[in-house]
Amino acid sequence: MQKDFRESLRAVVAGVTVLLGCAGAASAQSTVTPPSQDPVVVGNTVALDTPISIAASNRLMAANSTATTGSFPSKAMSFASFAAAQTPNAALNAHLKKMTVGIQWGVDNSFSGKVIKEATGRTVTGVPINLDETSFDDVWGRLGLFKINFSYAEGLVSGVPNARTESLFNFVLSRSSADPVDIGFAGSSTPSPVPSVPLTVKFDDLSYWGFEFGQRFLFTPRSKVTPYAGLLLGINRYDDVRGTFQNVPVAATPGLAAQDGKFFEKSWALSIGPTGGILFPLGPIDLTAEVQFRFMGGLSDVDWLVEEGLRDINSDSSRWSFPIVFGGRYRF
Repeated sequence: MQKDFRESLRAVVAGVTVLLGCAGAASAQSTVTPPSQDPVVVGNTVALDTPISIAASNRLMAANSTATTGSFPSKAMSFASFAAAQTPNAALNAHLKKMTVGIQWGVDNSFSGKVIKEATGRTVTGVPINLDETSFDDVWGRLGLFKINFSYAEGLVSGVPNARTESLFNFVLSRSSADPVDIGFAGSSTPSPVPSVPLTVKFDDLSYWGFEFGQRFLFTPRSKVTPYAGLLLGINRYDDVRGTFQNVPVAATPGLAAQDGKFFEKSWALSIGPTGGILFPLGPIDLTAEVQFRFMGGLSDVDWLVEEGLRDINSDSSRWSFPIVFGGRYRF
């Protein structure tokens, strides 16, 4: 405080000195004469060895005032600039945290892929088997989907976390129940020991779990509605898929009875696909709506399929789908 006061006092004294000098020059000469040389500024005083014009005097006053009082205004301006620069950053830091944790749930809508591909074969006892094309939708309908997700905002922009790109990690859980479905018929319509009968199967729930990793790009991370796009790559673990034949004679039952009703072995499957959605920021919480275009790897066959010439029935079990999920996340 005392230092700033002394600097201000020096500025006032210097200004008064300049004014007195200009007044003396104006009284000594009524006409404006171009100066023969520039006035000399020494410290806080002005040496006026030659006549000076009013315009030059004004310029000199402004220059001398800036030179002598520069430290105080510059400090004030520097502080104001610093405060102005820091205020938006503080607000941005409060709004855009580096990490988030959240949940999402919804449905996985399959539009391609077959649980069973059309095929023909024979049981180990020689009874003909004819299987029809059966889709995931025919058996399980829309698959339930649940995700626990974590994200981390990457990069720095002027010391502020850059929320335009995020690394993602999801834990995925899916489960869906099935209704009885006809998958074909066994036996023959012609006279034979085993007449033709429909193969009605009640499948167990289809379930899998897995992990997804990916990247997300936020288009307008500080707005009230934030659209985003990204890519997810996952690894998923299918459980065994079993089925129980209903009202099928023992002689016409395929060999899966010896496999404990198992249609498909548990297996790993890769998934990949672009994703897009919208964030609705509400304080530290974001509401989310997301859709993905996803490819999921196929199921694995079992021994009885190979033995009865049906090993290719799941060769088209990889599928395309568009999961739609809603949820929320917390920023911290």
